[in-house]
Amino acid sequence: MTSVFGRVRRTLSLRDRLFVGLAVVGLVAIGVAIIVTFTTRSYLVSQLDDRLDSYAGPAILEQQQIRPLFELDNEDGTRRTEAWRGWVDTDGVLHPVSSPTVEGATDANPVLTYDDLTESTTHLTTESSDGSGDFRVLVRPFGGGWDITALPLDDVDAATARLVIIEVVGIALMLGGLGIVAWWVNRLGIAPMRRMVSASSQVAQGDLDVRLETGAGSTETDELAHSLNTMIGTLTASLEERERSEARLREFVADASHELRTPLTTVLGYAELHRRGALAGSDAQDDAWGRTEAEAARMRRLVEDMLTLAKYDAEPHIEMRDVALQTLATEIVADATVAYPATEFTFGGGDATVSADGDRLRQALLNVVANAAVHGGPHVTVSVLAGPDGARLTVHDDGPGMAPEVAARATERFVRGDNSRQRATGGAGLGLAITAAIVDAHGGSLDVASAAGEGTTITISLPVAQGAES
Repeated sequence: MTSVFGRVRRTLSLRDRLFVGLAVVGLVAIGVAIIVTFTTRSYLVSQLDDRLDSYAGPAILEQQQIRPLFELDNEDGTRRTEAWRGWVDTDGVLHPVSSPTVEGATDANPVLTYDDLTESTTHLTTESSDGSGDFRVLVRPFGGGWDITALPLDDVDAATARLVIIEVVGIALMLGGLGIVAWWVNRLGIAPMRRMVSASSQVAQGDLDVRLETGAGSTETDELAHSLNTMIGTLTASLEERERSEARLREFVADASHELRTPLTTVLGYAELHRRGALAGSDAQDDAWGRTEAEAARMRRLVEDMLTLAKYDAEPHIEMRDVALQTLATEIVADATVAYPATEFTFGGGDATVSADGDRLRQALLNVVANAAVHGGPHVTVSVLAGPDGARLTVHDDGPGMAPEVAARATERFVRGDNSRQRATGGAGLGLAITAAIVDAHGGSLDVASAAGEGTTITISLPVAQGAES
């Protein structure tokens, strides 16, 4: 039985449980009203029985022996009484003796059957002779017959009827109030919950465009709907970001494969030529081994760059100390002048001291300067700017610049200014990616500003102070 009830309970929704609870409350209220009605009527009848006992007094035959039955208590010569008195002989014939003389009383008498007459004193309820109501009757055996005393139940019936009306009106008002409360709870609580369940089902099926309406109130359901909308929005953004990450990963794998395929093809090609004896003469062999060595070195640099990025993607270990940016910039400009004689390098001035890993920061700035020398114009300017929020290193070249969509992705891996992948245009497109990773590890940021025909400006922003070794 318990398991059946448990299964039924689990299949009921919150709304169904609410209305079942309302129905149970109504049934309990009706049951209580019925019990109160019968208890009250029983109490009133018990009081009427006590009155019957007081009205009965000596039996009718005994009264006739003591004094005349009809004592002139009223002005009209009748005795004042509410009770009906009579006598039933041994043949079961009812002999009326007196009727109620109070105002509004009738001449009806109780209807008795022979079965109602017992050998002991009995209280019972019978109909009236004219059908206008019921009597409460006291039957007492006496002198071979039965003494009868009766009182009408009109007052008891009227009181019971009034009580029933009060109970009906009270239960109706109570159920009406509970119904309004149930409607209010369903509208403000359960109905929004059902909409949330429906929205959750749609989200589970892959529909991330669903949203719940939120009102201006601050109820729990409204807050839950807002939280659910926020969760769906976050989930949507996460899925979109995952798709973008997967797309970038596929592009990264394709680019890495392409970058590695070219030197591998060269190395395998010369190895095949050597195996077949196609490299005749020392000059041809020296050229082949020189090209093979160059391609192997290129592969090593590419692998090292990717390992460097992998380290920064994990937990980079940087040693913080005070670094004078003016000294760092002038040293890099001097080194770049020697490494790239075709490009004119200028230090634009400025000085600032930041807390940074000097070697890592040197690598980052050198990548930017080398990138400007290879891809920019004939003039490159390095400047240092100090501000209240931090310091900035700027590298500007007067080269052809980049399209806005390319500049926006300049710090991504294997992204270069042209998509031809020709060796003449430079490396694999990892320099700025490594630089961005180093700057990010220092808590700074890297910005690329470029326009076609206006050159490119790369700004490295660093905070004034960095924490101790991390």
